[in-house]
Amino acid sequence: MKPWVKYLVFLLIIFAMVLWLGGFLTHREKPGEVQEEKPLVEGIKTGTVEKLFQVEAPYTGQVIADKRVEISTRLMGKITGIYVKEGQKVKVGQLLAVVDAEDIKSQMGAVDSQILQAQEGLKAAMANYEAVSKAYERYLALLREGAITQQEFDQVKAQFEAAKAQVEQARAGIKALQSQKQAIGANLKYSNLVSPVEGYVVQKNADFGDLATPGHPLFVIESPPYLFEVFLPERYVNSIKVGQEYKVHIPSLGRVIKGIVKEVSPSLDPTTKTFRAKVLLETAEGLKSGMYGNLLIPESLEVLLVPQGAIVKRFDFTGVWVVKPDNTLELRFVKLGEIRGDKVEILSGLREGERIVIEGVEKACEGCKVGG
Repeated sequence: MKPWVKYLVFLLIIFAMVLWLGGFLTHREKPGEVQEEKPLVEGIKTGTVEKLFQVEAPYTGQVIADKRVEISTRLMGKITGIYVKEGQKVKVGQLLAVVDAEDIKSQMGAVDSQILQAQEGLKAAMANYEAVSKAYERYLALLREGAITQQEFDQVKAQFEAAKAQVEQARAGIKALQSQKQAIGANLKYSNLVSPVEGYVVQKNADFGDLATPGHPLFVIESPPYLFEVFLPERYVNSIKVGQEYKVHIPSLGRVIKGIVKEVSPSLDPTTKTFRAKVLLETAEGLKSGMYGNLLIPESLEVLLVPQGAIVKRFDFTGVWVVKPDNTLELRFVKLGEIRGDKVEILSGLREGERIVIEGVEKACEGCKVGG
């Protein structure tokens, strides 16, 4: 083979290799034809941004009992018996505790002895009075007949009046002792502490062997029904009326309870510019005094709301996963307003009707695809 032919073949081989390495001999996709496959996210739930023209504004308060009774004793003594526990339901007249009353019983015994002595003294005074009375009657008859002088009659009359006074004094002494015994007996009944109402023991401030002192509450009993006490801003002072019905959300029970306004304070607190209202709650299982809640007052206000579970918080960033028209996800920054029940107000960042992720936000990712 001639040298120039070999050289030409060599050049053709080199040229073919350059074309192959450059991709000119293989099929090439036109720009825009290759699309990246988006990962599909499962286990999430979507919803739409809700727009309301009336919302329920929450105002924080707490549940209180309609009746709250503090049980104490008038006696000072050692507690010899405790018969209830905290949280226990009690009936009217049920025994709660017993306070040692030996001192009171000793006083009662002493007064009984004094009464017996006074009764014996009354008998003696009565006997003396009867004897003197007969003498007085005889001397009175003799005086009328002129058989004795006035001076002799006056001496017998003085003895008669003294005997009569002794009888009255003995009777008054017995009556005073009986009143004293009655007063001691009234104190003695306070050694047995009983419940004056039907309700629940919410506090037990004493144990067996403790010293009970007058005026110190040993038990606190609360009796249903329950009220919701709340302090409301001045703008409601003329709109909240007794008899109106409202809803109260109790987070610890996870439910909304109906209530009727029972009391409204006629004056404002000059410092906070609020007034107190009490709402009588309907009967609800598990409801207890001290529970936190929110009184929901309807207000005309145009707001966008999303479930609280839709909110994503990462450090200082607050956002919501938005489902775009192509069913891909986009994490969008939003500005939050007030919390309204289980939803939160959106001030900016979303539009009414936009589709968002409301459950499973931890599974969402930027650009991921969700099912239609």
